[in-house]
Amino acid sequence: MAPAQLLLVLAASTLILVDEVAAGCQSSNQIECRTGGQCIDQNRVCRSGNQCSDGSDEDPKICKFWTNEDSRCGVSNFYCSGSCYQIYQMCASAQCSQQMDPRVCKLVKTGKLYLEPEGMNLTSSVMQLLETAVNSTLVKKLPYCPMLYTRIGDECFAFFSPAKLPWAESRQFCQSIYGDLLFFNNLTTFDNLLGYMRKALLTTDYWIGGRYDLDTNAWSWVNDDTPMPLGSPYWAERYSSSCVPRSLPHTDPFSSPPAALPGAPCYNYLQAPKERTQGWCSALTYEHYYYISDEICQDTHSPLCILTHDQQ
Repeated sequence: MAPAQLLLVLAASTLILVDEVAAGCQSSNQIECRTGGQCIDQNRVCRSGNQCSDGSDEDPKICKFWTNEDSRCGVSNFYCSGSCYQIYQMCASAQCSQQMDPRVCKLVKTGKLYLEPEGMNLTSSVMQLLETAVNSTLVKKLPYCPMLYTRIGDECFAFFSPAKLPWAESRQFCQSIYGDLLFFNNLTTFDNLLGYMRKALLTTDYWIGGRYDLDTNAWSWVNDDTPMPLGSPYWAERYSSSCVPRSLPHTDPFSSPPAALPGAPCYNYLQAPKERTQGWCSALTYEHYYYISDEICQDTHSPLCILTHDQQ
């Protein structure tokens, strides 16, 4: 698409975007601070100076992804198809928004510098329904898994295929029925799970309980912050359009993958996880044959829960 045509599309789609932004700021290139109703220019976010009285424009969690590494348009504008655009224009364009971190555009569309907390509350009616269903079998101390759960090997799992939620809400969902997002510490559990999913002919994508954690500086299980296992046979492959020199196996969970040795052969396949930044979570997806992949935490998948309640 030519720059002139793209500009027309941006102008038209910007009008649509303005209707979707939560009320608060009068201008489409402004965003509301987390508290107090104050509005600032979007291009002043994460610019090393508190524009918001509450400091929300310099929130480290937001500044991790609110960056512009392309210098062709300066620090305030973004480059797309031969021209420079402001943030709200980039997010309003289906073409240009693909170049943006989706978390940036989500904040722009909501119109507020507010990140959802890691544990989102379900409605009280849903919580009560789920707790009642599980309690009906837990209190009887039956030798098999409670309602909503399926025994696979020595564990009880719940596959909520109809639900499509971000990672944080999926975890809250599992906790409401006395479980947590799937975690494991041995290959047998993972192997039993994959065998069941294959026989059940499942095609749903599921969140599991791993994410990149800044506190541990590693991909860690959310239940106890222990490092997730790396490499084969756990993690999926990802295709790369460019041929990338193959590095040595990544065995240290607390460091980035090692650099490739000089003269190492290159391949078009990389092993997940590729990302080591906040905002990425682990999933078992049909696309990757249910091997672990790194996905944006705000994407929506189904919860895969493991029972953690003591039935004894």
